[in-house]
Amino acid sequence: MDDSQISAQLKQMQNFILNEAQDKADEIKAKATQEFTSEKGRIFQSEKLKIIKDYEKKVKQIEVQKKINLSNELNKARLSVLKVREECLREVVSEAHKKLAVISQDKERYAAVLKNLILQGLNKLGEDQVLIVFRQEDLPIADKACSEAAAAYKAKSGKSVTVTVDKQRFLPPGPKADSKGPTCCGGVILSALEGRIICKNTLDARLDICFDQMTPIVRTTLYGPTESRKFFD
Repeated sequence: MDDSQISAQLKQMQNFILNEAQDKADEIKAKATQEFTSEKGRIFQSEKLKIIKDYEKKVKQIEVQKKINLSNELNKARLSVLKVREECLREVVSEAHKKLAVISQDKERYAAVLKNLILQGLNKLGEDQVLIVFRQEDLPIADKACSEAAAAYKAKSGKSVTVTVDKQRFLPPGPKADSKGPTCCGGVILSALEGRIICKNTLDARLDICFDQMTPIVRTTLYGPTESRKFFD
């Protein structure tokens, strides 16, 4: 084998090795490209899912915050409405109180009212010795109202009762335009057993009791029935 043949054979072997190396390099490069593409797709999908989850989480947070804000605003509006309604109710009581104040101006009518208030108190106390406190301005009709009430009490219950008008203590005077201290529209306070039992039967006290009992009806009359509302789905 001469030098040219040897050289040709070496050249052939060199080309074979280079081709094998190139094929291996191409195979490695293709595999690396495939793995890169696969990993890139996996990372992309993972990050995409993460972004979607973060987005959904933020959307839910926004929806919850919107509901919270809506609830807060509705509560504020409700409290504002309730405040206005309570002010209206107080105006109703104030107007009723003004009308109570004029009852005692009709002496004949007021005398009958006093008698009935005393009689009611006597029935409630059920005692045979009762002390009654009036307004000082009602003293001129106090004795007559007491005697009539005591007579009516005996006729109804068959029991006698001694009614005494307190001439030392008095209820506050009737309300006037320039009144600054406590006032009383009229009525009486009855006590028995040395003050251990008390029946407050003033017109003002009766108005308070009436208002407490009638408030739901007054509210319904003024504002209609209360409707239940859902603030959250």
